[in-house]
Amino acid sequence: MATFRKYQFDVYADFRTINDLESQPRTVVELGHLNPENPINYNVDVLWDDQPAPHWEQYETWPEPVGVHTFLGWDETYTNEYNERLPK
Repeated sequence: MATFRKYQFDVYADFRTINDLESQPRTVVELGHLNPENPINYNVDVLWDDQPAPHWEQYETWPEPVGVHTFLGWDETYTNEYNERLPK
């Protein structure tokens, strides 16, 4: 089952390194630098064909639903997971 996740890397080079080595099927949308207060962080959205690769988990970010981008039809799923994962 496909899984949608958002990620934030300290710098673009960190994203390139992990992405270029990844073999698990996925679709990546590079969002770039979204925070003007910290223009170094690099953000991407990934639609994994199955479950996310575990070594990407340290880069997960959960902006208040749903951020600046989503994959068509994934808004509700993201919002539900956001509500389950983050404390109230």
